Amino acid sequence: MKAIVTGGNRGIGFEISKKLLARGFEVHVLSRSGIDSPADGVISWTADISDYEQTTQVVDKIGHADVLINNAGIMNTKTASDYCQDDIHHILNVNQVTSVRLSIRMAEKMASIGGGRIVSMGSIAGEIGHPDIWYGISKAGIMNAMRSIARTFGPTGVVANSVAPGPVDTDMMKNIPQDRKERLKTATITQRFCSVAEVAETVCWLATDAPASINGEVIDLNNGTNYR
Repeated sequence: MKAIVTGGNRGIGFEISKKLLARGFEVHVLSRSGIDSPADGVISWTADISDYEQTTQVVDKIGHADVLINNAGIMNTKTASDYCQDDIHHILNVNQVTSVRLSIRMAEKMASIGGGRIVSMGSIAGEIGHPDIWYGISKAGIMNAMRSIARTFGPTGVVANSVAPGPVDTDMMKNIPQDRKERLKTATITQRFCSVAEVAETVCWLATDAPASINGEVIDLNNGTNYR
């Protein structure tokens, strides 16, 4: 079994990579900077996920994969008026466009041989009005794309889902002001953020043991903060 994890060189992605490795997968990680201390067996590839052509060249070298994890992503601390055109294109390309195009490409290959699984990293930001408008748009788009891929390729055995964490204790949280972090934490049921391990375990479950009838779904991991 072979898995490809984008942005799997640190944080949630690296934890996902290690968990898939422990489940017996040959794990290929795509990232712009590579892995400083690769876990035994994780294969590191250099690719800029904002560049679809470069990414697909690397994926073609890896060959067929049973699982694709779209984890690569960036978040800014910008208001809507702070964004220039280049900033918009960059965040959409990293968080959404390349991941969607790669997922379609791989779903077609998976469908031709009986199926496979795709899991994408969404966010609560894609389900609410998020202060970083283009981050929220990018995450809403990737989650909607997984529903479309499930609907299109599900009959041929492809399972495509998303996870939508709320704030998670990662390096990305350093970009959020402390007072906002406290407000976000207060809104949770148990006054804590989701852990990296919890997100990674959920992603790996969707990629391996989850029932195939869980297809085109979004799994929330936000400790109750988006209750309606």
